[in-house]
Amino acid sequence: MKKITIKEVAKKADVSVSTVSQYLNKRYHYMSDATKKRIDAAIKELDYEPNFLARNLKSKSTKTIGIIVANILHHFSTSITRSIEDYCDSNGYHLIICNADDNSEKEKKYIQNLISKQVDGLIIFPTFGNEQLYQQLLERNYPIVFIDRYIKDLNVPTFKLDNTAAIQKSYNYLMKFNLERIYYISTSLEKSITPRIERMETFKSIQEKTSGLIEHIVISEDVSNLKEAISKQVDLSVDRNGVILANDFALAEFLGFTAAQKIPVHEKFKLVSIDDIQLAQVYQPPISTIKQPVETISENALSCLLEQIKNEKHTYDLINEYEPLLIER
Repeated sequence: MKKITIKEVAKKADVSVSTVSQYLNKRYHYMSDATKKRIDAAIKELDYEPNFLARNLKSKSTKTIGIIVANILHHFSTSITRSIEDYCDSNGYHLIICNADDNSEKEKKYIQNLISKQVDGLIIFPTFGNEQLYQQLLERNYPIVFIDRYIKDLNVPTFKLDNTAAIQKSYNYLMKFNLERIYYISTSLEKSITPRIERMETFKSIQEKTSGLIEHIVISEDVSNLKEAISKQVDLSVDRNGVILANDFALAEFLGFTAAQKIPVHEKFKLVSIDDIQLAQVYQPPISTIKQPVETISENALSCLLEQIKNEKHTYDLINEYEPLLIER
C-alpha cells in the first residue's frame, strides 16, 4: 500500500504542511476550530499514520523509556512495571520492557540495545557485574534510575522498600502470638541482591538482640532447592511456629511443602510474607503480608527520570526508601 505523506494531508485539508505539523504536535493555539476539523477529517479519510520516530529524532527525543527488570516472575517486578507503564502513558511516553533473568550479560545486552534505539532514559532493577557500564552512563549524563536495588559507590538515584522496617514489622506482628520458634525463609543470597541481603541482615540483628528468649532458624536456598531445605529443617513436633517469608518465591515453596505434607497450616504456623501477592489473599485462611508502596515507588522513580531527561537537576535523594504496610489477615 502507498504510504500517505504529510503533504497529501495538507493538500486535502487545504492548509500548509507546517500547519499539519503543528496540529500533529498538538500546538493548536493559533488554529481555528474549522482548521482543526479539516485536518482531522483529512487524516482519517486518507488513513494517515504520522512518522513519530522521524519527528522525535528531530527533537532529539523518541518519547520512549526502557525498563530492564531483573526477574519478571517476581510479583513486585510485574506490579512496578505495570504501574510505570500507566505513568509513562499519562506523560506521553512509550515503555519498552526487558527481562534480564538476573543475568548481568543479558542486562548489558539490553542496555546497549535500548540505547541504540535512542530511548530517552532507563529504569533498571540492577544485576551485579555491570558497574563499569553504569558509571559510563553517569559520565555521559545519561538519564537512569534504579528500583529495588542499589549499588554502592554509584551515584544513581534508587527507589526501594525500607527492608529493615519490613522485617521489623513482620517480626513484631508474629511476637503477638506467644510462639516457640520463628523461621526466616529466603531464596539464595548468592547474588547479593539488595532486598534479600537487607532483610536477612535485619532478621539476624533481631535474632542477636532476642537470643535466649525464642528460637530462631534461618533457611536460605536457591528456589530449585528451597522446598527440600524447608522439609529438612522445619520441625513439625513444635506447635507454635512463626514464619517470615522473604519474598513471593519463598511463600510459594513453603505452601508447596505444607501441601505435600498435608499439614494444616493454620494449626502449626503463623505466617507473614513480604509482597502482597494474590495467592496470600485467596489462600485459606488468608495470609498476612507486607505490602510494598508500588504506586509511590513507580511515580517517584519515573518523575526522577523525567527530570533528568528534561536536563533538570533531579530533586530526589540518592537512596529513597518507602515505608511498608502490614496487612493482617
